[in-house]
Amino acid sequence: MEESYSKKEVFFPCNGIKCHAYLYLPKKDEKSPIIVMGMGFGMVKEAHADDYAPYFTEKGIAVFVFDYRRFGRSEGLPRQALYPMDQVSDYRCAISYVKSLDYINPDKICVWGTSFSGGHVMTLLAFPEQGIKCGIAQVPNVYSYKTALEYFGNLEPVISLLSQNQKDCCEGKPSYMPIVSKDGFAALMSKEAYDYYMNVASKFDTFENKITIDSLPQVLAYNPGDYTHLITKPLLMIVASKDKTTPPKLAKEVAEKIKGEVTLKEYDVGHFDIYKHPLLNEIANYEADWAIRRL
Repeated sequence: MEESYSKKEVFFPCNGIKCHAYLYLPKKDEKSPIIVMGMGFGMVKEAHADDYAPYFTEKGIAVFVFDYRRFGRSEGLPRQALYPMDQVSDYRCAISYVKSLDYINPDKICVWGTSFSGGHVMTLLAFPEQGIKCGIAQVPNVYSYKTALEYFGNLEPVISLLSQNQKDCCEGKPSYMPIVSKDGFAALMSKEAYDYYMNVASKFDTFENKITIDSLPQVLAYNPGDYTHLITKPLLMIVASKDKTTPPKLAKEVAEKIKGEVTLKEYDVGHFDIYKHPLLNEIANYEADWAIRRL
């Protein structure tokens, strides 16, 4: 694909620290609409930023993709602490930053998320700030605790691990667990997740295969599906029917409850297959066309 954009890296203010981002600008003179993108569970932006941005900039949409605080090239301690509502707040800081840019239209913003951050998109649409027009949620996590029940049958393994490490967490000594593991307990237990994180995510120097154990209760309590009745802005939801990481039946149940415009696009693939070409090409083109009509 011929380059339809310029790309630069920036640091933006985020809750008292600095977060790192890439800004992709389409080659045009007038102010651009923009898509603000955050990646999935424990992921860094480098994994897929360049995969999607060209499709959006080709339609005249700028793209801003960032690392959450405590991850990747962003600041913040403790490292690898995954607190969902903090990540939603990071989106809001990213949105605030791009709205201040002279070459961005502050009234034409789309929020984009994938997997765990697909849930962030739904949270942001349920409680939207000025300028957000629509959202795109790929294979979204909608009910964390229900997903955990799918993995384990009950929450006892998670609660037990928390109890064993609670004292250290309270004393500010973070304990860690793997995001994926070939053997033993991990945050994501599906084989498809292990294959993806080992074969794709691990190629990036800024990625670390761990989260703090005190992230777990916050993740379990994060259930964006509870907010569906508040969503009135257009939402595009990409669902994978063979998904073993974020159960597709939960996403489709949530989609049926949304009162606003919902476009549900389902593919007969696994969770991480949506990031593989040629399917990624098809999905990104579809998303770009969908977004530009609503921006």
